[in-house]
Amino acid sequence: MCRGLVNDTYKMDLILIYAPYMIALACIYIASVLDTTSWFEELRVDMNIVKNISLEILDFYETYKIDHQRGLPEDKISPVLNKLPTKS
Repeated sequence: MCRGLVNDTYKMDLILIYAPYMIALACIYIASVLDTTSWFEELRVDMNIVKNISLEILDFYETYKIDHQRGLPEDKISPVLNKLPTKS
């Protein structure tokens, strides 16, 4: 699961804003099933940043949720198509 999360972050601007190790920690935080609070405390990382990155990743999934039966909804396709230049 963590590998998929990391791969999906390349579709976002997170890689331009945060250090790679912080993105990796956020993916571990999302994928962790156990209580990892003590593990993160030992790393001495700012958990607010890790949680913010995690929320951005989860927001990405919520925003770009795809229904595999119908594909992308029309309300998400139209704005993108409107940004494309028209042929003269």
